[in-house]
Parts: sequence; C-alpha cells; structure tokens
Amino acid sequence: MSRRQETIEGLSLDGRQLLDLLPHPAFVVGVDGDDSFHFAYANDAYRRLLDDGEVPVGDLRLVLPPHALVGHVRAFARAAREVRTVAFEVDWGGGERRRVMAVEVSPVVDDDGRCRHLIGAAHEVTDHRSTQRELAHQTRHDALTELPNRVMLMEWLEDAIACSPEDRFVGLVVLDVDHFKIVNDSLGHEAGDELLAVVARRVDSVLRARDRLARLGGDELAIVCHGVRQVEDVVALARRVQSVFDEAFALTDVPEVFLGASIGVAMSYGIADTPARLLRDADVAMFSAKEQGRSRIEVFDESMRERSVCRLEVETALRHALLHGEFRVHYQPLVHFEHSEVIGFEALVRWDHPEHGLTPPDDFLPIAEDTGLIVPIGAWVLGEACAQAARWAAESSGGHPLTVAVNLSARQLVDPDIVNEVERAVTAAGLDPSLLVLEVTETVLMENHDRAVAVLQALAAMGVRIGIDDFGTGQSSLGYLKVLPVHVLKIDQSFIDGLGKDPEDSAIVEAVVTLAHALGLTVTAEGIETSRQLQALRELGCDLGQGYYFARPQPGEIVRALVHHRFRWSLREPQSA
Repeated sequence: MSRRQETIEGLSLDGRQLLDLLPHPAFVVGVDGDDSFHFAYANDAYRRLLDDGEVPVGDLRLVLPPHALVGHVRAFARAAREVRTVAFEVDWGGGERRRVMAVEVSPVVDDDGRCRHLIGAAHEVTDHRSTQRELAHQTRHDALTELPNRVMLMEWLEDAIACSPEDRFVGLVVLDVDHFKIVNDSLGHEAGDELLAVVARRVDSVLRARDRLARLGGDELAIVCHGVRQVEDVVALARRVQSVFDEAFALTDVPEVFLGASIGVAMSYGIADTPARLLRDADVAMFSAKEQGRSRIEVFDESMRERSVCRLEVETALRHALLHGEFRVHYQPLVHFEHSEVIGFEALVRWDHPEHGLTPPDDFLPIAEDTGLIVPIGAWVLGEACAQAARWAAESSGGHPLTVAVNLSARQLVDPDIVNEVERAVTAAGLDPSLLVLEVTETVLMENHDRAVAVLQALAAMGVRIGIDDFGTGQSSLGYLKVLPVHVLKIDQSFIDGLGKDPEDSAIVEAVVTLAHALGLTVTAEGIETSRQLQALRELGCDLGQGYYFARPQPGEIVRALVHHRFRWSLREPQSA
C-alpha cells in the first residue's frame, strides 16, 4: 500500500495537514458499501464553509445541506462504482448567503482494486454562475422594459400550443404604438424610451393573471393568451389593451402625449400549429389595422396574408424603382380665378412601373410612407420640382414667376435633415425660395404640432411659402393658424364636390374663405371638375383652384405650353381624359 493511501486510510496527522494545506474546501468520504458512505474528514476551508462549525465524522446528513444530500450520495456512488472522477454542483446556503460550489470527487483504490475512500474538492463558482444567470436573463429579456423578449415569447408559444387541451386554444395579440417614430424624432429617444416603459406598465395592468406580456422590439408588444375557447375572448382582451390609450401619457418633460395602438389578433388551433406561424399571422393582422386607419383591432384571415405578400412585393419594387429612376414628376396647373391664368403648378409624383405603366399614387404612397421610403422619394421630387420651376422662370417671358407646390409627408416633416434638404434643393436649382410652396396636411400638423411649428418656422425664415393641404378634414385647432407661418389654405375636394347643390358644403367653403382672408391667407380649392363648382367658388371669393376642369397632371415638357402662352380658361366643361 502506498504512503498516500496509508495517510488517507489512517487519517494520520500528516494526511490531515496535507488536506489542510489546500486553499479550497476538501474532504474525505469513506465507502462502506453500495450507496453507503460516511464523512471521514474535512479540511479547514471546508469547515469555514460551515461557518467554522465542527465537522462530525460519520453521518453525511450532519455536514451536507439537506437539499444537496441526495445529489452528493448519487455522485459518490457513481464515482465509487465506476472508479472515475465525478463532477457536480450544489447550492450552499440561501438568499444573500447563497453560494454555488463546483464539486469533484475522485476514487482512491487500494491494492485489491476496491474503492475505500473518495477525495472531494470544492471550488466556489457563485460569481461565475451569477454572471451566467445574468447573461441568460439578458438574452431572454428586454433591457428597457424588463419584459421577456422575442426569444422567450417563442418558448411560451411553443409550450402553450403543446399543452393546450383539445377544447382550448392559444391566442396571440400583437400591438404597435401608432406614430411612435414621430415621438422619438420630435421629443428625443429618451422620451421615447420612457414612453415605452409607461405603455408596457399600462398594458400589463389590464391583463389576466395567466396572460403573458413580451416586447418584440421597437414599439411592438405581444401578449400570449392561454386557454381561450374562442377568438372573441382574445378580442375582448385586445379591447381592454386598446382602452389604456384613451388617456394621455405623462412623461418627465412632457405632461401629455396622446397615442393610439394598432392591434392584430391571431389564433392557434391545435398542436400542429407553430409559434412562427402564429406570430406571423398576428403581425399581418396588425399591419392590416395600420393600413385601415390605425388605432383599431383586426383579426387575422387568409385574405390578409395575400395583401401582405402584395405589400411586400410593392415595397421591394419601390426600392428597385428608387435605384433605377422609375419615378416621374407630373405637374397640375394652379389657376388664378380673377385673371383666369396659370400662376403655378403642384408637383405630383408618379411611378412609371416597367410592367404596369403609370401606377396610381394611392397604390404605393401609403406603403412608401409606412416603410420610410417616402423620405428619399420626397427628396427626389423636391429636387426635380425646384429644378423644373427654375427652368420655367428662365424660359418664361413677362408676368409673375410661376410657383411650384410640393407635398411634405409626416415622415419628411420629422426628418432631422428636412430643413437642410429644402435649402440644398433650392440652392442647387438656383430657385427663388419664395416660388416654392411646401404643403403639409392638417392631420400631420395635429400629430406633430411642436415639431411642425419648429420646422415650418425654419422653412419660412428661409423664404419658402407654407400651405395647409386638405384643410377641414382633420381635427383642426384654429389656434395653429396663429403660430404657424401659413400662407395658403387648400380646401379639400370633399367640400368642393357638393358646391352648387349642397348648402352645407357651400357654407363650409364660405367660412374657410372668410377666415383665411381675415388672416391674410390665400385660399386654394382642389378637385374642381365642373363649371358649376368653378362659378360657385368665384362667387364665394376663393382665390385659386386646380382640378381636372383645367387640366390633369402632366409631365413638365407637356405643361410647358401653359407656361409660355398663359392660356386662359373660359367657363366650360372639363377636358376629357
């Protein structure tokens, strides 16, 4: 028998000193038989692990944490039986005193091949395991809201689908905060982060105990609904969620922020379903809610998937169109009623699709707006329109220089570079800024009031004129006409249609004209299609107008004749298409 084995077996003074020299906890376990062991010795480091208590020789229960006893015994048995080193971990203590120990036990075999003792060594890995847990938490939770993230959401869905009884189903609600990007761009990302955290808390407050809330990313949240019997149960939950947006959100530096939410609902109908399919369908339904006006709830159906595929195809084609120069600018004349002559044009973008020809704006502009592609498209239109107006000014003989009106979308208005973009376009074209009219819709002004005031004031200071498009269609506050540098009000076509036959439309138009003139503003009517409408507008004192009655939008080279000849219109029926 070796000297080392004699020392361990007899636990001589030298043997005890040898173990006590080790800096980490170490111990010796005697093997009494199959799955039968006794504690033989522990060094000073091990005793410190027990708060400097004495380590009795004998019963393992006296020196091992009760919750770790079974794991130890199993590891001892495996090491002794298989004559190999066995590693395992054990929690020691609890609460703030919790420690995680990595333990290895190795067999000591005598000359006849029997394992008489096991030598164990323990190393504290508390900090390491804590770091691992923190990293695991971070990979499964959102840092801003502390909500579970997409990774955990997919695990929830998988478990919920697999465990749902036959008469119960899994519902998924996906919500997107409407116009959240505008909040970020106008108030700053810190305010946006604060707002998301407040939204998450509000949504969580109306959920059932068994519902689970996660953040998908950006301004999207998702709710897993367990054990629902029908889709109406999930819709009822979605309505409660939407109700939390009825009241304003208070932020640190902004007392009131009003928001809405577009919500999509999808259902899983059986264990053959997949989390990926469920999430995809709920996303599709949410986008459908956005497309239909936002702040609404939509339940997924197959027709939505078809529209979603079509939308993706259009988005891809729009990106291709930007790269390959497929957009065109058409110009619709703006007529001065008193003099019956063209005084300017509105620039309108058209898409010359290589397969489908000219594509109606309603088929692609909403998608361009949602995807942000409207920003580069709008910048291109602005540059083209300014260059065209500069050419008209150079080619025109006599009279007042022609103006050009260009629409600014909501995305463009909150773009941090918009003022510089306009200045670059005007400077590059060599255009007098007063000949450029930038039009924004009333709805955009209401949604981005503070940002709109700052941007439009900066543009007006540059010499650019400002117009309010679709006036009367939004939830208007006439107070903004006092603080915004507005020059033109454009009456929406919906009020022009009934002129001459609908007294209410005539009264609305007359009120707008009176208000505008009192504020020193010019009034433009859009969508004029008949001589009756033109006559009524003249009688009501409207200043300018445009529409098919005068001319359809046309490329710049075609409308050049109108520029040079100052063609005058008589009271006649509109031109045929």
